[in-house]
Amino acid sequence: MKLSMWMIANRLSALDPEVHIRDSAPIILRSARRAYATNCVHVFQVGKDAICNGEGDYVRLKDMSASQAFEIIQCVFDFYDDWNTDIMEALGRMDYQQAIDESWHIFHNPVLLLDANCKALAMSAQYGEEEVDEEWKHLSEYGYLSAGSFRYLHEAGMGKEGGRPEAVRVLRGEGGSVSVGWMSGRLLENGMLLGRLNVLELERKYNMGDVQLLQYLVSLFTPSLSRRNEKDEQFSSKNVFWEMICKNWVAKEAVDRQLAYMSWEREDSFRIFILQTWEGMGGETNLVFLANLISAYIPRASLIRTGDKIVVIVNENQLRENQVKLLLEDILKQKNLWAGVSLAVRGIRKLYALYRQAEAALKLGAAKRSEENYFRFYDCAMDFIVENSEPEELVCACQPDVLRLWEEEGEADGQIRILKSYLANERSLVKTAAALFVHRNTLVYRVKKLLDALEYDMEEDYTRDYMKLSIRILELYRGRGK
Repeated sequence: MKLSMWMIANRLSALDPEVHIRDSAPIILRSARRAYATNCVHVFQVGKDAICNGEGDYVRLKDMSASQAFEIIQCVFDFYDDWNTDIMEALGRMDYQQAIDESWHIFHNPVLLLDANCKALAMSAQYGEEEVDEEWKHLSEYGYLSAGSFRYLHEAGMGKEGGRPEAVRVLRGEGGSVSVGWMSGRLLENGMLLGRLNVLELERKYNMGDVQLLQYLVSLFTPSLSRRNEKDEQFSSKNVFWEMICKNWVAKEAVDRQLAYMSWEREDSFRIFILQTWEGMGGETNLVFLANLISAYIPRASLIRTGDKIVVIVNENQLRENQVKLLLEDILKQKNLWAGVSLAVRGIRKLYALYRQAEAALKLGAAKRSEENYFRFYDCAMDFIVENSEPEELVCACQPDVLRLWEEEGEADGQIRILKSYLANERSLVKTAAALFVHRNTLVYRVKKLLDALEYDMEEDYTRDYMKLSIRILELYRGRGK
């Protein structure tokens, strides 16, 4: 196992070494030598002290012979080799608890492995539930990160680690029930979050050696969790919202927990944005960069990266479409980046239908071959309805004003009945009043109230046709007892 001078210095802390190491000291050192050799630690005597020099970075061990220092440095290399073997064996067995407990020996701080849904897969057994902070106690008792701490860590930057998958984020400060520093590294596979490996700053301060070692551990843990994902269909590192989009079974408790992390409710209105890259976008690195930008611009959204797409789930009760579009404006100015936008529909369980809508909007964009790069499902909804036969997807695709009125009225169809007749009679108040057997003045008041409640412009032929089709779908849906 190759080391950096920081990693070596951390093992020598009990000897109180004099440290002269750059922050950028690389992981290139293979062994200790008494004579200079490339990418090795050169150990030699200067007066009464031993100097351990690794390609220009060095530590001075006072009042020690070079021969003694050489043996110590070589023991450091042997220690890391043995540790690396133990970690690899544990991860091969998917024994994450042993891997985390072994990791304590290099960090001497609490180590925590979370899955993508903030479930604790393993915590350092060296610490009891009362020995770190309130969040450690919560994790020990309930097995999941608390909602308050999730929001604090997310807003402080835990989800914004920069452009490299292996990047590590160091957070210091207090929030939620967190009262110690956190160093967090994401475990990513093809842009999908598998989990987070975290070191808490309790017994000793972090330095670059800790950051380098956490980056190395992230590279070891990631393939192991990936294999577990493939092996275990119920493995909780699978993103809850993505599993719902894929119409896979997800436990109610897991959904409720993710909603609590986001401060969302089940029956809020949700909208999905899909940003898709086309040729010439610069590949994976650029997609990671874009995802981090979006996360910074819209911290209250849930982001999922899959293939060449970034899926953004937004709670319409918190952010309206025009607000999100404004926040994404700079990102969407890039060439070869298109956005497909669904309608806003009530209920978190309908995410799969919203995803299909956003995909349909993207297909519309591909067919247009225009200079635009922002496409609303609203503009292709009738085509989607004609081509689709899945009842719930048809209902979710209904004209938003009509669907909202329908949901508000339930079995009563006062405004829907007026709207249906008003459209059927080409918006003639006289004919509509006759068809509904109401006085014209009464109808004028009711129609004005109805039109004031609509979000979309009924002067557009498309909107009127869309409304008629939607009313018919909803009538059929209710008629079948759905």
